[in-house]
Amino acid sequence: MSERPTLEEFTAALDDLPSEFKEQLATVIHPPEQVDSISIKLELVKFATELRKHNQAIDWETNKVKPKKISVQEVIDDSQKLFDFLTD
Repeated sequence: MSERPTLEEFTAALDDLPSEFKEQLATVIHPPEQVDSISIKLELVKFATELRKHNQAIDWETNKVKPKKISVQEVIDDSQKLFDFLTD
Protein backbone atom coordinates (compact mmCIF):
# COMPACT_ATOMS: atom_id res chain seq x y z
CA MET A 1 0.00 0.00 0.00
CA SER A 2 1.11 3.53 -0.71
CA GLU A 3 1.47 5.99 2.08
CA ARG A 4 -0.91 8.98 2.06
CA PRO A 5 0.76 12.39 2.15
CA THR A 6 0.22 14.57 5.17
CA LEU A 7 -1.51 17.92 4.98
CA GLU A 8 1.82 19.71 5.33
CA GLU A 9 3.34 17.71 2.44
CA PHE A 10 0.30 18.41 0.26
CA THR A 11 0.45 22.14 1.08
CA ALA A 12 4.16 22.23 0.30
CA ALA A 13 3.54 20.47 -3.03
CA LEU A 14 0.85 23.03 -3.93
CA ASP A 15 3.19 25.89 -3.03
CA ASP A 16 5.82 24.46 -5.39
CA LEU A 17 3.44 24.52 -8.39
CA PRO A 18 3.90 27.20 -11.07
CA SER A 19 1.46 30.12 -10.81
CA GLU A 20 -0.39 29.11 -14.01
CA PHE A 21 -1.25 25.74 -12.49
CA LYS A 22 -2.32 27.38 -9.23
CA GLU A 23 -4.72 29.65 -11.16
CA GLN A 24 -6.16 26.70 -13.09
CA LEU A 25 -6.56 24.72 -9.90
CA ALA A 26 -8.29 27.67 -8.21
CA THR A 27 -10.86 27.92 -11.02
CA VAL A 28 -11.56 24.19 -10.79
CA ILE A 29 -11.98 24.30 -7.02
CA HIS A 30 -13.93 27.58 -6.98
CA PRO A 31 -15.38 28.10 -10.47
CA PRO A 32 -16.43 31.69 -11.19
CA GLU A 33 -20.18 32.23 -11.05
CA GLN A 34 -21.85 32.57 -14.40
CA VAL A 35 -24.41 35.35 -14.61
CA ASP A 36 -27.12 35.03 -17.21
CA SER A 37 -27.44 38.71 -18.13
CA ILE A 38 -30.05 38.03 -20.82
CA SER A 39 -32.55 36.54 -18.39
CA ILE A 40 -31.87 39.35 -15.93
CA LYS A 41 -32.53 41.94 -18.62
CA LEU A 42 -35.76 40.21 -19.66
CA GLU A 43 -36.97 40.23 -16.07
CA LEU A 44 -36.08 43.91 -15.79
CA VAL A 45 -38.07 44.64 -18.98
CA LYS A 46 -41.10 42.91 -17.43
CA PHE A 47 -40.60 44.80 -14.19
CA ALA A 48 -40.23 48.19 -15.91
CA THR A 49 -43.35 47.56 -18.00
CA GLU A 50 -45.42 46.59 -14.98
CA LEU A 51 -44.10 49.57 -13.03
CA ARG A 52 -45.08 52.01 -15.78
CA LYS A 53 -48.55 50.43 -16.00
CA HIS A 54 -48.91 50.64 -12.23
CA ASN A 55 -47.86 54.30 -12.20
CA GLN A 56 -50.38 55.09 -14.93
CA ALA A 57 -53.12 53.36 -12.94
CA ILE A 58 -52.22 55.39 -9.86
CA ASP A 59 -52.30 58.61 -11.91
CA TRP A 60 -55.74 57.67 -13.21
CA GLU A 61 -57.09 56.90 -9.75
CA THR A 62 -55.69 59.99 -8.06
CA ASN A 63 -55.59 62.68 -10.75
CA LYS A 64 -57.79 61.22 -13.50
CA VAL A 65 -54.86 61.51 -15.92
CA LYS A 66 -55.55 59.41 -18.99
CA PRO A 67 -52.84 56.80 -19.60
CA LYS A 68 -50.55 57.33 -22.58
CA LYS A 69 -49.06 54.54 -24.65
CA ILE A 70 -45.90 53.15 -23.17
CA SER A 71 -43.18 53.15 -25.80
CA VAL A 72 -40.71 50.35 -26.20
CA GLN A 73 -37.84 52.83 -25.92
CA GLU A 74 -39.10 54.04 -22.52
CA VAL A 75 -39.19 50.49 -21.22
CA ILE A 76 -35.73 49.73 -22.60
CA ASP A 77 -34.30 52.91 -21.08
CA ASP A 78 -35.83 52.16 -17.67
CA SER A 79 -34.61 48.56 -17.83
CA GLN A 80 -31.10 49.63 -18.79
CA LYS A 81 -30.98 52.12 -15.91
CA LEU A 82 -32.00 49.37 -13.49
CA PHE A 83 -29.47 46.94 -14.97
CA ASP A 84 -26.68 49.53 -14.71
CA PHE A 85 -27.66 50.23 -11.11
CA LEU A 86 -27.66 46.55 -10.18
CA THR A 87 -24.37 45.73 -11.88
CA ASP A 88 -22.50 48.79 -10.61
